[in-house]
Amino acid sequence: MLDEYTGAFSRYLRTGTVGALAGFCVEGVDLGRLRVYRNGFLKACIDALRANYPSVERVAGEERFAALARPFVEANPPGTASLVEYGEGFPQHVQDTREAHGLDWLASFAALDRAWTEVYFAEDDDIEAAPPGRDSGALPGSGVPSDAEALMNLCGRLSPRVRLVSLDHCVLDAWRRIREGEPGPRVEIRHAPRQVLVWRSGAEMLYRDLAVPEHAFIAGVAAGRTCGEAAGSALDLDAEFDLVATFASLLHHRMLSFEH
Repeated sequence: MLDEYTGAFSRYLRTGTVGALAGFCVEGVDLGRLRVYRNGFLKACIDALRANYPSVERVAGEERFAALARPFVEANPPGTASLVEYGEGFPQHVQDTREAHGLDWLASFAALDRAWTEVYFAEDDDIEAAPPGRDSGALPGSGVPSDAEALMNLCGRLSPRVRLVSLDHCVLDAWRRIREGEPGPRVEIRHAPRQVLVWRSGAEMLYRDLAVPEHAFIAGVAAGRTCGEAAGSALDLDAEFDLVATFASLLHHRMLSFEH
């Protein structure tokens, strides 16, 4: 009986539908009281979204953010008791409702907020600084093994502490100022595709824009292609692309590891 009540109450909080819970209530009295719990549940979820999407609330304003958040919560109730990382689909919701809120660039802020949350809470992994079994010789100052042919045949993976973010608008500088609480003049937001790398080094959160070939290489590795295949895609875009510097940076920040 207790399990039935608990399950019915949980479904009511998540969906707002009384359903089986009606059998445990005195109609009119208890059902009215239930709305207090339902409203409290919705508020907790909206507050979690506020915490996970601070730049979205800042640029949209409290009222507009609440109007965005409530229908998302109603359609996407949390699947667990923890709300720490709640709101995975919120950037897409912001994009899908852009005609209602009128801010075409708001989804780009949401995408960066989401990447920040996922990277911040990602578990640390044991990334090796160099490919397995390749410890003899390296290109000067790069940390990249000198056996380039063997290296290009390896498949790598990105650390869980790394996210590639595709944006429709140039918002990184404005987003960074909001996240870091920096004052400054208003930044013009232009409609232009951008690729941003967000990663964590220890406790430090880092982010920067990527050049097109740089993104092509990193995205190729993330998709499971060999380093040579990913490098080929990048060099097709820009024959002058500095592959060694990009590869060395990934290794230096322990963003890349290799399959054994």
